[in-house]
Amino acid sequence: MGPAVELWKEREMDKTRKKYEKVSEKIRLWGDKKKKKAKRKLHRTERGVEKAKMKAKQRFIDDNERIEIIVASARTHAYESQMKEELKVKEKANLMRTTGQSQCTCL
Repeated sequence: MGPAVELWKEREMDKTRKKYEKVSEKIRLWGDKKKKKAKRKLHRTERGVEKAKMKAKQRFIDDNERIEIIVASARTHAYESQMKEELKVKEKANLMRTTGQSQCTCL
């Protein structure tokens, strides 16, 4: 009986080992699959972040260009207004010189 029991024991041990080797392989494959999926998701997210950064940078550049155009236009308008006002003052001064009258302020 001893050798038969040993033979049975070895077969059962082999079955058990093979069963758990298969289970272990399934676990390893599942882990690898999940890791690959997580890595793909990370790359997808990183690409999304890079695109968002590029969009934000382009928006910043566009905004700055638009602001520069507005600033240049405002400076030009202010300069023209200043020149007009200075011209009016000069013309009044010349008129007062020629007529001999000073600007009257009524109280």
